[in-house]
Amino acid sequence: MHQNQYTEYLAEATGLPVVWGEHLPVRLPQYLGQQYAIHTITIAGRNYLGLLLKEPEQFRPATFEKHLGRLLALAPGFQGFCLMADELPRYVRQSLVKRQIPFVVPRSQLYWPELGAVVQNQRTKAKMVAVTTVSPATQVLLIAGLVGAVEDGVNVSLLARRLGYTAMTMSRAVSELEASALVNVLRRGRERTLVFENDRHALWHAALPHLRNPIRETVRVKERELPARYKLLAGETALATMSMLAPPREPVYALGRDDWKLLDEQMERIPVEDDGTCCVQIWRYDPGMFATQGRVDCFSLYLSLMDEHDDRVQLALDEMMEEVAWS
Repeated sequence: MHQNQYTEYLAEATGLPVVWGEHLPVRLPQYLGQQYAIHTITIAGRNYLGLLLKEPEQFRPATFEKHLGRLLALAPGFQGFCLMADELPRYVRQSLVKRQIPFVVPRSQLYWPELGAVVQNQRTKAKMVAVTTVSPATQVLLIAGLVGAVEDGVNVSLLARRLGYTAMTMSRAVSELEASALVNVLRRGRERTLVFENDRHALWHAALPHLRNPIRETVRVKERELPARYKLLAGETALATMSMLAPPREPVYALGRDDWKLLDEQMERIPVEDDGTCCVQIWRYDPGMFATQGRVDCFSLYLSLMDEHDDRVQLALDEMMEEVAWS
């Protein structure tokens, strides 16, 4: 089967951009090389390992589980994998689902829990399943609703333009929220519009278990080297402006990944706290999107600090959230 049929099927089923990468020049032992070809698959900017079956008729899920560790060790650094085959018997596909092994058979079935999509056959639309932790784009969409940045009844295309994502990414975000019963989605033909929960306080608490810490990485640099336009208060520095918490000795700022890429090569990373250093958090989404008064939004700030074990920080977070105007 041609690679385009895999990418087209994945893109249609998940609503995400899919790019088929090159065959990886990995030297496989003969017994593995006879059964698998390894490719890269990029889905929404994340790199996955595509394990393409050469002889589907000889495939056995139990044997594949034994091979999997060796295959992943030979090609490290990927964010997941997917078994790919032109065809598989129904009982084999059922066994893969029971073993929670992601796989795709174009025009027949997709099972990939990490992407939140399960498609049974060509005539069945993608069924989004509730995910444990939402994607960064989904989190942005939810926060937009919490801060009142989007109104009820807005369609997916308009949401994408407002929040700076592709229509496919935003479509998946809407589906994730709908699957987790966090919003209502109205359908008019092919168009979907979003309706947020009227009680934002209830929405926040219902969503909280599904949300993630927005911080990808924290680096330490000399504060004087950080341009003023990038000094968006974050962490305990921001929290101190909204509570009785004393500010930390090192100022904390937040940057999106794209902004950090512009600065990374110019900034010297400092390994330990020193005179004039500051901490820069690199976020999974743009921290300035809903910023107010020179600091990150309170919902993202809460998520960035909620796992701190310092009782002072937890008390300050509670104090901050008590001041949120929910109505």
